Amino acid sequence: MILLFPTEMEAARLRELRPDLDIRICGIGAVETATELARILRNEHKPILLCGIAGAYDHSLQKGDVVAVTEERFAHLSSGYHRSYLATMIVKELPMVRSNTVSHCSMVADGAEIENMEGAALFAMAQAEGVRCGEIRAISNYVGEERKGWNIELALERLTDTIINLKLKDL
Repeated sequence: MILLFPTEMEAARLRELRPDLDIRICGIGAVETATELARILRNEHKPILLCGIAGAYDHSLQKGDVVAVTEERFAHLSSGYHRSYLATMIVKELPMVRSNTVSHCSMVADGAEIENMEGAALFAMAQAEGVRCGEIRAISNYVGEERKGWNIELALERLTDTIINLKLKDL
């Protein structure tokens, strides 16, 4: 299984603790993610688990909570072009959420509980190539909150701890 992270900052602690894992960096945003996935999928068809931080629309989610994304969509497309992409690999031990993939922070929730910048690209590419994929996110902030209120450190600590405790082979 490939563990895909948007940034090295998100992957660093896990890489240090578990050098045996196949950890890759895709970059921030849908275009960077799709580009890296095209490179990966040219040669490999292993399941992919996207891991990173996210902003929550839903204030019942706490900073540091780790969630499994079941559905993604590109939030910035007009309503006539909305399309949802479903995870084909879900970490059932985690709370399940729907997510908006955004090109900038603070889009309207429109039924999603969280937002991120890469998920829909993964789900769309994996679906097109017949590759199993899933996504987990740790909440670092609330959508619309000023960056000084974010708790990235807590989110990354909990994300890494969650991945270490997962039975990745069972996904």
